[in-house]
Amino acid sequence: MTTFARILALSLLATLLGSCCAGDAVDERGWPRQLVLGLVPANEAEAMVDNLQPLSDYLQARLGIPVRAFVPQDYTGVVEAMGSGRADIGMLPPFASMLGMRRYGLEPVLISVRNGETGYRSQWMTSDRSLCPDEPVADARGMLSCNGSLESIRGRSVAFTDPNSTSGFLFPSLQLIEAGMDPERDLRRLFVGAHDAAVLAAYGGDVSISVSYDDARGMVRPQYPDVGERVIVFAHSPRIPNDGVLLRGNLPADLKAAIAEAFVALAEDQQALPREERVLWVLYEIDNFVPASPGVFDPVAAAYDLLRR
Repeated sequence: MTTFARILALSLLATLLGSCCAGDAVDERGWPRQLVLGLVPANEAEAMVDNLQPLSDYLQARLGIPVRAFVPQDYTGVVEAMGSGRADIGMLPPFASMLGMRRYGLEPVLISVRNGETGYRSQWMTSDRSLCPDEPVADARGMLSCNGSLESIRGRSVAFTDPNSTSGFLFPSLQLIEAGMDPERDLRRLFVGAHDAAVLAAYGGDVSISVSYDDARGMVRPQYPDVGERVIVFAHSPRIPNDGVLLRGNLPADLKAAIAEAFVALAEDQQALPREERVLWVLYEIDNFVPASPGVFDPVAAAYDLLRR
């Protein structure tokens, strides 16, 4: 089956899910007879499609319940499906997690771990070395960065990812406000959709500056080996909590615990494999999980509320 056909099949599954309720039938434990897992579309559609079934199969084997996965067009589809009871589990980025908690009482149970970190940052990028007051320095991977300032970007063209992206718009906009700028009036902004597209906008000189998560340059390096030298990171945002696993709030408590344990078990069972063979790494570059602490997404909610004023 072609990638297009598989994506179409997943879309049809998402449509069919709209006509049923995930929690209609329960077994003798009070658990649903089927669980529905929603995933936010990743940049590599084929890799996501190829790894959906292994993820579903593993969860199903651990939980003893059929698990069906679907990928809607965007995170809103996952949040709304969970809010209406048509999906039970969501792997969601910070902004979507915060909205799902506010609107529908979704419960975060796990936070992703990448390279030992449970948080990440936005990065400001440019191919214009005049934005660097010092000589750019290469890290261990040969990726250049310098100590620039946001005050220098007023009036320039800036590529953000998506208006609902935490690292690609929300936190960078908050930085601009704190620097005394209006994100809408004091620069020429445009939205390019994905983080790899933001990197390429700076790489090609289509904009003076672009914003992505740190370090999205690695996504395009296989196709553009010189991206780390040509696109220079000159500033970062404060730390942002990583994405996580969220559940419908009205699932049984023992099932919530079992689902969280199943995700952790998958990550630990595949630790010995090369990263490119691990299901969670290929899907979302996840190494492991930690339990979600109370208020983990409060910084995202605070930034969102400030921008809405």
